[in-house]
Amino acid sequence: MKRLGLFILSGVLAIGARAGDPIQEDTVVIEFGERSKMVIYAETEEDLKDLEEYDINAMIGELNQSIDSTSSDTEEISIVNESDKYRKDTNVDVDKSTEPLSYYGDDSYQDDKYERRYDRDDYGSRFDDYDDDEYVRVDRRKPRGRGTYGTFEVELGMNNWLENGSFPDNNNAAYAVKPWGSWYVGVGGAYHTRIAGPLKLKWGGNMTWYNWKMENTAVRITKTDAETTFVEDPNINGKKSKLAATYVNASLMPMLEFNSRGRNRGWNWSKYSNRGFRIGAGMYAGYRIDSWTKIKYSENGDNKKDKDKGNYYLNNFRYGIKAQVGFRGMDLFFNYDLNDVFAEGRGPELQAISFGFIL
Repeated sequence: MKRLGLFILSGVLAIGARAGDPIQEDTVVIEFGERSKMVIYAETEEDLKDLEEYDINAMIGELNQSIDSTSSDTEEISIVNESDKYRKDTNVDVDKSTEPLSYYGDDSYQDDKYERRYDRDDYGSRFDDYDDDEYVRVDRRKPRGRGTYGTFEVELGMNNWLENGSFPDNNNAAYAVKPWGSWYVGVGGAYHTRIAGPLKLKWGGNMTWYNWKMENTAVRITKTDAETTFVEDPNINGKKSKLAATYVNASLMPMLEFNSRGRNRGWNWSKYSNRGFRIGAGMYAGYRIDSWTKIKYSENGDNKKDKDKGNYYLNNFRYGIKAQVGFRGMDLFFNYDLNDVFAEGRGPELQAISFGFIL
């Protein structure tokens, strides 16, 4: 199928541009049909006004004739003519310094990041020259706001767990979690695929670390033959006691993104800069790849630290619901595990939660 770029008016109508003049770019985009557009670029407002002297229909007519005379396998059509040919009044005196009208075709070079330059080496260009003779660097990425783009994200917050809908410290349980210091960290990437209007689908994966830090620093977390126990040791002066677990996860979340500028295809380190309000909710699932306990304490005047790896009857799989809300560069997240942290009958019936910021 022929791929027709009507760029006979794009980037090439710098008609009358002169060396030394201050460059002020003016661009007009005319959309017609469902997927067609015409782009008019001029380096000054005066150049844009000069367009009234040209017969646009004659330009498009000649382009159509070129199309009819080519094979169906042709991907690009270009016409290059002196600009006087398309003037409505051929008796008008023309400044000899006026450059010819040119079409920048898609004659590809190397890795499809360059296009051949026609007749623009005598005056200023808004592009950066690849060399002095033939090529000019251009942006050939997909239009903003369409397709899929990726972002690198870091989740930083706190985690806790719930027992029958309430925090265990309400009942002074030994496994009550100390909020400050129970850090939750997630590192990974996400893709954003536009569905329709402000609706996008956010999907991707990450690696997360749970750190449940016990409120009672003298609690020892022990794996017995039957279950995982949380028991206070009266013989030590506890300083820190925690259970930690690492998971790899995948997530899927529909999001509404308003006043979004969109992104080019590819990856972006800055995820939502200069964007508007957004909100979404979805699901995630993860698999445990590591877990351990650590306790720091002093005993008989000696500082000690015990760290033991093990599964502690933690469920290998986790799944739950995730919510996100943000504005511009600030985002908040909330995760709630629907399944229990420990295998059935192997520990307290607890559901993990985490919340914080997306950086």
